[in-house]
Amino acid sequence: MDAGNPPQHVAGGTENLLPMPRGLPPVLSSPISYDSRTINLTRHTQSTSPPEFRVVHGDPVKVALDYGKSGIRVPFICAANRRGPGLRHNDQRPTYEKDFCDRSNLYDTLTRTRSGMDGTPLYPIPTTGGIFSDRVAVYLGLREDNYKSLDPIPDLPVVSVSPVRNPRVKVNGSLYSYCTDESTMREKICGALRICLHNNYDRAVIGDFGLGDGFHNPPQVVAETWRNLLLFDPDLCGQFESVDFAFVDPMQSTTQVFWDKKEKINEGNRADHAAKEGTFPSTQGESLSSRRAPTDMAIFESVFHPDEIKRVREVAAST
Repeated sequence: MDAGNPPQHVAGGTENLLPMPRGLPPVLSSPISYDSRTINLTRHTQSTSPPEFRVVHGDPVKVALDYGKSGIRVPFICAANRRGPGLRHNDQRPTYEKDFCDRSNLYDTLTRTRSGMDGTPLYPIPTTGGIFSDRVAVYLGLREDNYKSLDPIPDLPVVSVSPVRNPRVKVNGSLYSYCTDESTMREKICGALRICLHNNYDRAVIGDFGLGDGFHNPPQVVAETWRNLLLFDPDLCGQFESVDFAFVDPMQSTTQVFWDKKEKINEGNRADHAAKEGTFPSTQGESLSSRRAPTDMAIFESVFHPDEIKRVREVAAST
C-alpha cells in the first residue's frame, strides 16, 4: 500500500488547496471516532521490513505538510486532550494541540458536530479510542514565522489520541511505576497506528507524543513502545513506509523534569533530617539536578538509530 497513490490521498493537486478564507475556514471532512480494539485490519503487504525512521528537529505539522509537496498525504498523530480539542489542565502550559488549533480548523472540525459520522460521541476520547479527521486545513504558519498566513491553504489528515497523563514513575523516571499505565500507553500508541492503516495511510508523523510538560511519560519506554510495535506487532510490522518523529524543542528533556522533582524531594528529606539532628543539610555527592539528563530527541535518536534497529531485529530473530 502507498498512501501517495489513491486519488483521495494526493496532496499536491488543487483539490486540497483552498483560497485564503474569510472568517472561519470551512470544515472539509467529518471526524470519525474509533475504538482501536474493534478495528479489523487487512495486511496490504506480507513484507516485514521496518519503515524508514526519521527523528528530526521541526514542527510536526510542517513535516507532514512537506510530504504533500511530493504528492503524498501523511497523517499527523496529535497528542490530544481527552475532554476537548486544545484544552489544557490547570497545571499545564498551552499544549502543541492548542497551538495547532489556533493555526488550523482542527477545533471547528472536532466541535461543529458533537459526534462522528457513525453517531459515536467524539468526547471524551475513550481510553483505547481516537478521532480521525481526514482533511484539516492549516491556514497559519509557524510561531517563529509570526504565524504567517498560508495561501493557498494545505490540509492534512489528523489522528487525535490522548496519551497517558502524569503516570507514576520509578528509577529516576526511566520506568513506569505501574504496568497498567505502560500497557495503556501501549494501547494508545497501537491504536493511533491502527487508525492510520485503517484509513489507508502507511506513513505517519508524530510529535513529542506523551512527553514534556503536558504528559510526563518516561521517554525511553515511549520510544521503545513505538519501535517495538512498528517492528513486531503482527498487524503493524511491515505495513508502514515511513515514520517521522518531529521535536519542536530539541532540548526538551522529560527525564530532567523527573530528576529535578526527585532532587527537590531529596533536598526536603535532607533538610528534615538535619533539623532533627541539629546540623546543616549535607551537600556531599553529585545531585541528580546537577547532572544533565538526555533530551527526549536524543533518546529517540538512539532508539531509532539504524544500528539499534538492526540489533533489536536480530535479537528478536534469534529467540
